[in-house]
Amino acid sequence: MMAEPTEIQSILGLDVSRDTVTLCDGRRHTVTVANEADALRAALQPYQGTTTLAVCEATGGYEDILLGVLLELAIPAHRADPAKVKAYIASFGKRAKNDPIDARWLSRYGRDRATTLPRWQPADPTQQKLELLVARRLDLVAMRVQEQNRLKAPRSRLIADNIRDHLAELERHIEALNAEIDTLIGESRDLALRAQQLRSVPGVGPVLAPLLLAVIPELGTLNRRQVASLAGVAPHPKDSGKANWHRSTTGGRRQIRPALFIAALAACRGDNPLAVAYKALLKAAKPKRVALTAIMRKIITIANARVRDAVRHQMK
Repeated sequence: MMAEPTEIQSILGLDVSRDTVTLCDGRRHTVTVANEADALRAALQPYQGTTTLAVCEATGGYEDILLGVLLELAIPAHRADPAKVKAYIASFGKRAKNDPIDARWLSRYGRDRATTLPRWQPADPTQQKLELLVARRLDLVAMRVQEQNRLKAPRSRLIADNIRDHLAELERHIEALNAEIDTLIGESRDLALRAQQLRSVPGVGPVLAPLLLAVIPELGTLNRRQVASLAGVAPHPKDSGKANWHRSTTGGRRQIRPALFIAALAACRGDNPLAVAYKALLKAAKPKRVALTAIMRKIITIANARVRDAVRHQMK
């Protein structure tokens, strides 16, 4: 059983690299072990059954073995956002960096914020696979755009056939990924229900629905402000004293905003309540950019509400 935040008495900072993990238990002493299950199990065994919280950074997958061992030993863990840890260290004006120093900073970061840090939980295998497939599709689509731009370049005539062959290959891979994503969603009752609700929102098509399921798995558990912020369409105030500057929409998960923009364009051209709302905003002299952003925000908040209601109905 995972220890509750109020029970945590010591913090274990773990700096992860491809080959090694450096541990610091809050004191200046550190130890480095191989990033392998047996070595990590031996190093972490003394902390099993204690009120210890392990803190590591997300490293693109190199932390997976460590998190698996921590789960096996029932040691609660937090996988920190590297940007937040970097900002925390910078707030002290420190610049020195190596594995032992980073491990000590992670321990200190965990000590200062232990009561508010969410505990890591293993991802559902189906959700994890969906995230990987959608991420791969985004990569291939970006490659396709690059190749299409190269094909249009005036000096690419001599290699045009090679570019076209590569484009055709990319198209085949993208179509195969689309089919695999659709099959994966169809085989999961929960994902199929969520996808059905998402597709009922004007503007949300076969590309955006899986993207939302993969990038914002929290859909249906958030309020409208939280989901708008995660999607990068929440207007953030920028006021100081008597000065009131223009509120801009920034932040959020970067993959969502471009897709929401396309969805908003599609919704505004259709015959639906969102198109009516868009025309009303234009009639009220709102700039098109502002009106489209408002429709993007409506799409994600409606999607969140419909998924929430469907899941609640299913649980009854």
